Amino acid sequence: MGRPFTKLPAGARAHLESMAASGTLTESKAADALGMPLTQFRRVIVDDPGSAAIWRDALAVERDQLLGALYDKAVQGDTKAATTLLAVRHGLSEKGSQSGGEPVQVVFNLPDSMPAEKYISALGERPQVKGDG
Repeated sequence: MGRPFTKLPAGARAHLESMAASGTLTESKAADALGMPLTQFRRVIVDDPGSAAIWRDALAVERDQLLGALYDKAVQGDTKAATTLLAVRHGLSEKGSQSGGEPVQVVFNLPDSMPAEKYISALGERPQVKGDG
C-alpha cells in the first residue's frame, strides 16, 4: 500500500473545477477521479490549507453555476426562484430581512387583578343574565 496523501495531487484544481462546472462534483467522485481513497480525500481537504482552498474554489464554481441558473429563472418570472435568490444572496425573505438587525420585542404591562367586589362596583349595576330572575 502506498503512502497516504498529504495534499491533493497535481492538476487537482483544474479537474475539480471542471467537475464543478459540469455539475458532477461530489466528494466521492472527486476522490475517485483523483485516484485517492475517500477517507484520505476528506482528511486532506480539512488538514492541508492549499487543498482546502482548491476544494472551496471548486465548490464556488458549482455555487456560481447554480446561482446563475436560479437568476435566469427568476428574471423569466419564476417567483419561487426569485424568492430563493433574494433569501440566499441578500438575506431577505417574506418575513423581512434576516441579517443582523435587532429583534423586535413587544411588552404588555397588565395591571394587577381587582377584587370581585371592587370590579362589580366599578361596573355600576350588576348585569342581568337570562335566568337570573
